[in-house]
Amino acid sequence: MKKYLSALVLIVNGAFASQLSDSALRLIQVGNEIESRDVVMRGNSLLLKGAFSLNDLDAMYETSRQARMGSKIMGYAPQNSTANELLLSLALMGYDKAMHDYAMLLLDGSGGTLKDELMALNLFERSFQVNGNSSSAFIAAIIRNESLVPGTYDVASIEEMLSFAILNNVKGAKSYQDQYVRGGQWKSLSPDSWKNWLDSQ
Repeated sequence: MKKYLSALVLIVNGAFASQLSDSALRLIQVGNEIESRDVVMRGNSLLLKGAFSLNDLDAMYETSRQARMGSKIMGYAPQNSTANELLLSLALMGYDKAMHDYAMLLLDGSGGTLKDELMALNLFERSFQVNGNSSSAFIAAIIRNESLVPGTYDVASIEEMLSFAILNNVKGAKSYQDQYVRGGQWKSLSPDSWKNWLDSQ
């Protein structure tokens, strides 16, 4: 009975946490739309309470996003270092959106991070293997195929991850496989920003 009650508490807390995050973000959005510092402040306070008092991982993730964006109405400049610390903490806890986002920052060396393609690859592959993230599978396949990290080119892994991405309808995965894996254009991509390249697919 104790096990069932514990599970129920976790489920209820998880549902409450998601609702709290959604409510906080709605307040911030409305506050920005009507240019009300008080409403934005209430939203931020609710988000911070969820993140640091209730251990709501969704709230912590959204707090990192708010920190990175800054707030014109509140007079806050973007705070990349705070955002990165929160993202890294979440990534180490296995929170998938944070793993994906932080890995993308590392891949490009953007948002106040140093470029670290090996760590990016590890995070993308963990996101794929543990959480079944098909977008992460696609990016990990690209990193291996383009040999961005020396010694990681592996046809079997590349095909496995690309096939998974294609089966899950990730934009650009099929055309990448046809053109850059099976079409003989290996190691021919060198975009200024991988994030922008992926967003354009």
